[in-house]
Amino acid sequence: MWSWGANSHGQLGLDSTSEQIDKPTEVSTEHLSDIQQIACGGGHTLLLAENGKLFSCGWNSRRQLGYEQEVYTFKRVWGLSGIHFLNIACGWDFSCGVTDDKFLFVWGSNSYGQLGLPKNEFPDEVKPVRLQVNACSVSMGLRHTAIINSKGEVWTTGCGRHGQLGLGHDVLKADRFQRVPKLSVISHIACGQNHTVGWSSEEKALYVWGDNKHGQLLLSSEKYKRIYKPEKIDIDVKRDVKKVLSGWTNVLLWLQDGSLLTWGRNNYGQLGTDALFTGKIIHINLPGGRQVKDIVLGSEHTVCLATDNTLWAWGWNEHGNTGTSLGDCIFQPVRVPIDSKIKISQIYAGSAHNFIVTDKSPADNTYTPEDID
Repeated sequence: MWSWGANSHGQLGLDSTSEQIDKPTEVSTEHLSDIQQIACGGGHTLLLAENGKLFSCGWNSRRQLGYEQEVYTFKRVWGLSGIHFLNIACGWDFSCGVTDDKFLFVWGSNSYGQLGLPKNEFPDEVKPVRLQVNACSVSMGLRHTAIINSKGEVWTTGCGRHGQLGLGHDVLKADRFQRVPKLSVISHIACGQNHTVGWSSEEKALYVWGDNKHGQLLLSSEKYKRIYKPEKIDIDVKRDVKKVLSGWTNVLLWLQDGSLLTWGRNNYGQLGTDALFTGKIIHINLPGGRQVKDIVLGSEHTVCLATDNTLWAWGWNEHGNTGTSLGDCIFQPVRVPIDSKIKISQIYAGSAHNFIVTDKSPADNTYTPEDID
C-alpha cells in the first residue's frame, strides 16, 4: 500500500505528520491483511481489511476515527470489533460503515445532523452508533449524508441550506434520514460539498439537486443558483454507468464503454482541461489512447488508473495531491511517478490525500517510458 498528498494529521498512515508527501510512499501493512476498501475524509482515513475489520488514522477532532486519540498509523477500531463491515465512507469530519446485514453505523461530527441522530439527544462528537437504517450504498459530503436503500430510494440527512438534501425549500436541515421525493429507482449516489447527484440505471437518467454556483448540476448557474428538489437532467447517455463521483464542485461519470464525462468547476483543472468551461460536459481522454481501469475523485483533484497499470492525475496540487511537483494546478492528465513493476489493484482519494493498493506479483506492463505523452 502506498500514499501521498496532505498529511497534516497523519492521515497517510506513515507514522508522521507533515504538510505534504509529494510522491507515492510505501505504507507499512504488517498488521493489515487483505485490504478490501479505503475511505478518505477531510483529514482522516478508514481502512476495511480481512473479514470486515475496521482500521483508521489521522484527524480526530470529532472522534471521526471511532476512538479517542489521534494516531498516525492505522489502528484497529476495537469498539466495532465483531462487526463485519462491507462498505465504509467518510465525510469531512464524520464516518460510517455498512454492515453485512445492511445496517448503518455512524460516528464523528453531528454538528449539522449529518449522522442522522437527533441533535437534542446526541452531542456534536459521537461515538459509533448503529442506526435502524437500511443502507445498500452511502455517500458523505461536507455536512450531509445520502444513502440508497434496498428499494432504490434515496434518504438524506444533515445540512440542507443549499438544497443538498433534496427535501424542498422548507427543509433546510435534518437530523434524521428523510426520503427524497420525485425520484425513481436510484442505483448510484454521490455527495459534493453542497450538492448531490444520483443516477438511475433503469432510466439511464441523471438526477441533481443542491448548489449550482459552478454549473455542477448541468443547469444555468445564472438562472438556477440552487435546486431544492431533484431535477432530472437529460444528458443523452444511453449506456450503463460504472461510477458516479463528485468532488466539492465537480461531477464525473465513468461509463461502461470506458468514457469519462465530467462537468462543473475547473479553477484547479478538476475537469482535465485548461478551458474554463462551466455547466458543459467535458470528455476526458488519457494520453496515448489508454483505457480506464478505475478512477477516483478528491475534493478538487482526480486520480485514474489505466488498464496498462499506469497511474494518472490532474486538478488541485497544492499539497502534492497529484503526486507530482508541477505546480498548484494540473490542467491535463499527468503520470504519477511510481515504479512500473508494481501492479496496482486499488485506488482511493480524499480531500487532498490518496492511497493505492498493490499486488505482490509484478505488473505485466507493456508500455515503456517512451510511450508517455
